[in-house]
Amino acid sequence: MTFDENILWLKFKSGDADALGEIFHNYFHDLYFYGLKFIPVPDIVKDVIQEMFVKFWSNKEKLRHVRNIKSYLLVSFRRELIHLSKNNKQEFRENEIYANDFTISPEDLIIELEGRKEFNHKLALSFHKLSPRQREVLFLRFYNNLDFNELSDVLEMNVQSVRNLLFRSLEILRKDLSGLTPYSVDSLEIE
Repeated sequence: MTFDENILWLKFKSGDADALGEIFHNYFHDLYFYGLKFIPVPDIVKDVIQEMFVKFWSNKEKLRHVRNIKSYLLVSFRRELIHLSKNNKQEFRENEIYANDFTISPEDLIIELEGRKEFNHKLALSFHKLSPRQREVLFLRFYNNLDFNELSDVLEMNVQSVRNLLFRSLEILRKDLSGLTPYSVDSLEIE
């Protein structure tokens, strides 16, 4: 966590509502976009984010010091979403919402250049071959730029298991997309 984030977290824990507002403002978009991958209902995702921040405020004195605010928020948010989905399975089924099926829509994969249409189409098909957990680790690694310790925290897996999951996911993509020049996934590294 940067020095500024550290101060921001400490201000929030000491009761500074503006600090909480700044944390909310800084990370809302990332949480919202991540939440839509679990529960594709914008209003529900927004409500869960707001409720989570209300809980943070109510329990600010009890919260621990965190290494990385974004990682901490993603871990907390993921737990809230899983809890919500377990408690509302019937409602989600009735509305054909599959909260535990982490998805990446084709829109997430659209790349600006017109020449990438074939690559994007094959990439989207390849993503659908991946398990929800594999899609999730790729999303967190490459969209949110989380390092392996942060991925380990968010996914509640040890670092080596995260590395293995990411490696296997990238291997599937590389295999499916090999030969698609000039675009390839060979440049995607797991370092």
